[in-house]
Amino acid sequence: MQKIFGIIRQILQAPDLRKKIFFTFFIIVIFRIFASIPAPGVNVSVLASVFKNNQALSVLNIFSGGTLSTAAIVGIGLGPFITATVIFQFLAYIVPKIKDLQEQGERGQRIINQYTRIITIPIAILQSYGIYLFLLNASQTPIIGKLSLLGIVTFILTMSAGSIFLMWLGEMITEYGIGDGISLLIALGILATLPEQVISTATTQGINGIVGIVLILLFLAMIVVIIIINESTRNVPVNYTRMARGVELVGGEKSYIPIKINTAGVMPIIFALSLLLLPTELSQILETNKNHLIHTVATSVFGFLSNQTYYGIIYALLIIFMTYFYTFIVFKPEDVSNNIQKQGGFIPGFRPGKQTENYIYDILLRLTFVGAIFLAVIAIIPLIVQGYTNITTVSIGGTSILIIVTVLLTVIKNIRSQMVTRSYSVYV
Repeated sequence: MQKIFGIIRQILQAPDLRKKIFFTFFIIVIFRIFASIPAPGVNVSVLASVFKNNQALSVLNIFSGGTLSTAAIVGIGLGPFITATVIFQFLAYIVPKIKDLQEQGERGQRIINQYTRIITIPIAILQSYGIYLFLLNASQTPIIGKLSLLGIVTFILTMSAGSIFLMWLGEMITEYGIGDGISLLIALGILATLPEQVISTATTQGINGIVGIVLILLFLAMIVVIIIINESTRNVPVNYTRMARGVELVGGEKSYIPIKINTAGVMPIIFALSLLLLPTELSQILETNKNHLIHTVATSVFGFLSNQTYYGIIYALLIIFMTYFYTFIVFKPEDVSNNIQKQGGFIPGFRPGKQTENYIYDILLRLTFVGAIFLAVIAIIPLIVQGYTNITTVSIGGTSILIIVTVLLTVIKNIRSQMVTRSYSVYV
């Protein structure tokens, strides 16, 4: 305990770090205030029961940070922004101009971020309209009354503006606070609703002592496994040749490249949920279409995604695909191989260049397979538990735990690295 207070004291004594933490806390308070304001005319109690009884919607509620089930004015969350991000990540493989921007470093990334913000707006409008139609047709008991054209436009603009506002808050945290703002807002949204969900699950579904103990042990085991996998790395040894600089010999050191089992972190989960959000909301919009064929197809799609088994399979496959996709975006074997060669290094037993690149690629491929399976299993464990016990644990299950633990670990590492940097600066 004394050590913990000592760490807190060190943090508070660092003006720059203290400022970042207080700024992050301030933004979080603003987020929670807006997350508690429901859209006008919504029957929140009826809406909550609809989400509780629908598997797909419960998971999508996680993605919004728990604000979708309350129809808050920021109810669609950061879904539109992340969907736009996924679109641009895919376009980089198709459109040469976007790929060139990615390779231009910070300047190119700023341009891509600006395009992403622009694309977020129409996606937010589409999803807001989908939310309105969902509220209108999701239950026999009215969740929201039929609005006039002006009322519908006001509702859509309010929800869209809420999503854009959250995007801005997330970017402010990333730039001036601690950690990745987008992931942090999602994690804290889940964390804020966690106690209520646990109590609701325990009281309404008659969980006895033995089942409760088993669920708690499963919950703790998942946390331990998530931490172990996220912290596990494969260290690839690298030797550096000795080179003459003037009259001195430099280099000759031995180092290693740490490659994580779960290089992608929590992003595959977020991306997979984002991709599932689009067909769900689109089918909700098209269900009201008077064309019989369109109505039938939309109803079938929504019914398909509401099926626990089908949903779990699609969810797992999307996570596996997005894990590979995102991993090879953030960790490029070719760039790593080139950097090793430029610095006069080599991996023992492999020639610099293509052979080193292929070796790193093979290692990353195998590690990513383990990481992808891990993420998929963690995500669908609650679906399996529910299938055998009829207990709705999805909202407090693997996806929630994974996002919360991964984001908190990232924040802790961020704070620790800044404290270490500050310690070095003192001695310099």
